Order: sequence, then structure tokens, then C-alpha cells
Amino acid sequence: MEKIMILDDKAKTRLGLICFLPVVCFGLCLLYFLILILPLTQGHPEPASVVAITSNNYNTLFVMLASSAIITTPVFIYCLVLLTRMKTLNAPQKLGWFIFLCVMAPIASALFWFFHIMDSDKYVPIHGSIEEARG
Repeated sequence: MEKIMILDDKAKTRLGLICFLPVVCFGLCLLYFLILILPLTQGHPEPASVVAITSNNYNTLFVMLASSAIITTPVFIYCLVLLTRMKTLNAPQKLGWFIFLCVMAPIASALFWFFHIMDSDKYVPIHGSIEEARG
């Protein structure tokens, strides 16, 4: 009997929220940094003022980026497991997505959902396990 993954609208929405979470986290980090350096766009900033602002807010920026990376890790692993188990993709496509996910994890997870989950059929054939997928 062939194993299937049921991707109804509710499941697709949940996966979308999961896959877009890293984009939101890193986007908030970027927005916070841009708000910090926004006053430098007015007038003539002193040399090395961006460095001074970054240094003064280093702890907050570090915690935000570290939290974003920690949130991204399980999403990355989940996307890799989904990618590996899907029968609808051939080996070269999986390899391309694997490399893309490894290099650009926050953005790639959102694009993975957009290209492979959002418009997929309700019943997607999958391998029973990752070991079977390698087979």
C-alpha cells in the first residue's frame, strides 16, 4: 500500500506558517537594525557612527539573530524531511532543493512551501521513511 500525505487547506496553512516563520524572524532583525541606523540618513553622519550604534546595541542584535537562527533550525530540518519523503520530486530536483535549503534556509523554506506545498494535490505520495527514500 502506498503511503500518502494529506495536504488539505488546513495542513497547507499550518505548513505555510511554519515555513514563513524564519523569514519573519530575520525580517524583524533587519527592521530593528534599520530603525537603529535610520537617524544617520539625516544630514551628515560622523564616520564610524554605524559601528558605534551597532556596538551599543550588540547584545540585543545578537539575541535577536541567535533566536532567529534557533527558530530556523527545526523549520529547516522539517523542510528537509518533507523534501526527502516526497515522491513527486526526482533525485536531481531534491538535490537542488537540498543545496538551496542548506545555503539560504530562511528564504528557501518559504520558497519551498510556495513552490511545492501551496499548490500541491490534496494527496501527495510519500516514502514510508527516509531510509526508504534513499533506497
